[in-house]
Amino acid sequence: PSLNPCGLQVDEPCDDHRHGTHTMGTMVGLADGEEIGVAPGAQWCGCRNMERGWGTPFTYLECFQWFLAPTDLNNNNPDPSMSPHVITNSWACPVIEGCDSSNFEVMNQAIRHLKLAGIVVVVSAGNDGGDCSTISTPAAIYDESFTVGATSESDTIAGFSSRGPVLVDGSGRLKPDVVAPGVRIRSSLLNGTYGNLGGTSMAGPHVAGVVALVISANPALAGQVDTIEAIIERTAVPLITDQECDSISGNTIPNHTYGYGRIDALAAVREAMAKSSSSTNNI
Repeated sequence: PSLNPCGLQVDEPCDDHRHGTHTMGTMVGLADGEEIGVAPGAQWCGCRNMERGWGTPFTYLECFQWFLAPTDLNNNNPDPSMSPHVITNSWACPVIEGCDSSNFEVMNQAIRHLKLAGIVVVVSAGNDGGDCSTISTPAAIYDESFTVGATSESDTIAGFSSRGPVLVDGSGRLKPDVVAPGVRIRSSLLNGTYGNLGGTSMAGPHVAGVVALVISANPALAGQVDTIEAIIERTAVPLITDQECDSISGNTIPNHTYGYGRIDALAAVREAMAKSSSSTNNI
């Protein structure tokens, strides 16, 4: 604890790494001259599952449980009505932290339950690209995770962005689901400063922000995880590549490099609003 500026038992959000401050800014940040957030009007909550950038399966599962039914500051009175509509997970659990094939299914079950509870689980794909099958750690590998790769300003895949298919669990599943900006992203840093960072950790929060915008545009979609994800996939800008992974051509949509493509917030909101209008007309 003496080496950690936050300590190990805190009752309010605290960032000992700068990573969380940056990702949160991309989701909801807004200040004079710093319009950095995708959904600046959204409310947020946080669960600290890492200590100076390191976690364990237990700490990740502990936070997943908390998001399912947040508790008070004494860790009592869990209340599912306070759970968020979307959570972003800009971390990976590699073997060095304790995640391997013997316990993959435990975390998978947790994410499955979150999705069943109506929570969109956004997960960054990882920064082990650009070979095929580099999406290889929880929670990015799971079908129930909405996995996000990173693109540059030119709408091309970032060299570091991990790619599918997922082979580490034998599934061969297609990943990522979508991609979002993740190169030189300007957002908040510690001590009231701002700066650019890159990684799929910067891409995932963009998608979480779009989920918030979609629900804001059509509140009836809250809790409808499959519908929200389908809207984001359908409205994404399709992107192709000459990289072929697992015999799936990069000219195919979706593909293992870009998934369904680069997210389009405005198009997603418009489709959500159209669904709202359609529902009203059918009453």
